[in-house]
Amino acid sequence: MYFSTRFLIKLIFLIKLNFSLKLNSLSVRDALSVINRGRALSVVSTIVFSLAALTNAFAEDEAVNPNLEQTSAKHLGVASCAASTCHGSTLPFVESNVLQNEFRTWNELDPHARAYQTLLSPESKKIARNLGLASAETSDVCLSCHADNVAPTRHGDDFDITEGVGCETCHGGAENYIESHTKASHQENLEAGLSKTENPTVRAELCVSCHIGNHTDRKITHTIMGAGHPRLSFELNTFSSIQPAHYQVDSDYTERKGPHNELQIWAIGQLVASEQLLTNIREFPRSGLFPELVHMDCLGCHQPMSKIDWAPNPLTNLAAGSLRYNDAHLLMSYQLAKTVSPSLANEVLGNTQAFLNGGASSNNSDKLASKLLNNIEKIRTSLEGSPLSQEQANAILNALINNGLSASHQGYASAEQSAMAINSVLRVIITSQDDASNKAALLGGVETMFKGVNNPERYRPEIFVAGLRKIQTSIK
Repeated sequence: MYFSTRFLIKLIFLIKLNFSLKLNSLSVRDALSVINRGRALSVVSTIVFSLAALTNAFAEDEAVNPNLEQTSAKHLGVASCAASTCHGSTLPFVESNVLQNEFRTWNELDPHARAYQTLLSPESKKIARNLGLASAETSDVCLSCHADNVAPTRHGDDFDITEGVGCETCHGGAENYIESHTKASHQENLEAGLSKTENPTVRAELCVSCHIGNHTDRKITHTIMGAGHPRLSFELNTFSSIQPAHYQVDSDYTERKGPHNELQIWAIGQLVASEQLLTNIREFPRSGLFPELVHMDCLGCHQPMSKIDWAPNPLTNLAAGSLRYNDAHLLMSYQLAKTVSPSLANEVLGNTQAFLNGGASSNNSDKLASKLLNNIEKIRTSLEGSPLSQEQANAILNALINNGLSASHQGYASAEQSAMAINSVLRVIITSQDDASNKAALLGGVETMFKGVNNPERYRPEIFVAGLRKIQTSIK
């Protein structure tokens, strides 16, 4: 978790339904609120998304690629990309292998462009006061995810930190590729400092360094949350899908960058998120007897005393009243292990249970976290070398549904991750089906599922489970 600043952000997307999954002949389905102060992402996998409107609120942030942080390339500012003949065109160029309107998409539609401005809001000022900061807009603890907060020695002549999370925050300092990147090959641009964001692992590491946080320069703590920062959640493929895309996956894209695999993006994203969480838990100082509380399940404590709805989870074996880590990504990694690395699955489950049951209070927590981290790194390495197949996608979908019916619905965070995961897997599977009526039934199940997790403070597990059952019935 990290304060990638979703303070009061409210992205409203016009969702367009198209069972053939083509961009023509779209019909409007609905407009759903995707996020509102920690609300679950109401994204439907069987549809194509088109951005309709953005409310002016707190922005999503994607982080600087940790690998690029080690370079000395200067950041030139978004103005270096904004010319009409570069990436600032009003309309996409027809005879070009990139759209060339990327700057306008970012500037007009992407909430990353307003990440810095959120630091000027009354909510941010209150959080800064509660933390004892001089101001949110001048403090590294806030700027590291609300802006392109590189060292002053790396500021180009036109660099402006108030531009927020701009082009170079994600794509790397342009000093060494700005002049040559239109003529050079993609590989040459990568060698000159361009970030390889098409690679799922690189993208995941880039995004989670703010959306989940790290233990170095992008820390989020329980103190920050207590000061007023809203609850966070993240899933790489879902968040990638709902961003206003400034690229198009076509023949030019795949020729230069290779195939685009949404299932792979989801799977790698889950594993990298688990790795980052475990690393943070291991590296953060403990809060007395307890681990840093930001790593725990927020809703395990923050709910009315009149709402005690605990039930046993066969995957975790935690007793009632146990202090719970935010284990949603870890349990999702186990589901992946059963398909990707079946020989490791039992070991992953055993180490997960040992960590969740003993890691919160034991002096052995670092060792337990390291063992589980090693397991998950092996799964990711295996997956990077062998992308998931259609058959594996089907197996994962069934595992996710069965687990949701038996366990995940007992906690909001797990149900939320299950919904986004099922969403992502269905989006891939649905493209191979021709039966429109069956797709409609699946869509109905997905919509019901998301109604159940629409609000963490009013979680309705019975509706979430009803959605899972509809999907299960509709799967062929």
